[in-house]
Amino acid sequence: MQAEPLEPAAIRQITRVVRSEIKLSGPIPDPTTLRGYEAVQEGFAERIMAMAEREQSHRHSMDNLDVKQSYRLAARGQIFALLALSIMAALAITLALVGEPVWATVAGGVDVAAVVGVFITGQRRTTEEQAVPDQGGQERDALPSGRPDRSDESSDPR
Repeated sequence: MQAEPLEPAAIRQITRVVRSEIKLSGPIPDPTTLRGYEAVQEGFAERIMAMAEREQSHRHSMDNLDVKQSYRLAARGQIFALLALSIMAALAITLALVGEPVWATVAGGVDVAAVVGVFITGQRRTTEEQAVPDQGGQERDALPSGRPDRSDESSDPR
C-alpha cells in the first residue's frame, strides 16, 4: 500500500504545535503574576515583596546565628581540650616525679596520641568538607531577580 500525496489545501490545514515553558524559582512571582495579584486587590504585590524580604532577612539571621554558634562551640571545645591536655600532662609529670616512669610514659603517650589524632582527623574532615560542594550557595542568599528563565522556550523555526 502506497501513501497518497497530500493536496495543497490539506497541507495548509496542518497546524504546528509550539511548546513554551517558563521556569520560576524563589519567593517572588514574575511581573505578570504580580500584576494579576495587584488586580485582585490593591497592595497584594507589595505584601508579597515584603514577605519575601522578611523571609530573606530571617534566613540571613539564622545563617549568622549558625556561624556564631559554630564558632562558640569550636572555641569551647579548644578550651576544654587544652584543659584536658594540661591535666594529662600534669599527671604524666607527677608520675615521673614519684618514680613511675612506665605510667608517666603511658600518660604522656595518651596525650601525644590524642593531640596527633585530633590534628589528623580534623585535617581529614576539613578536606572532605571542601570536596563536597555547597548545596545552598549564592542562590539562597539573594532574592531572585523576578525574571523568568526562558532558556527552554521553543523557538519558531520560520
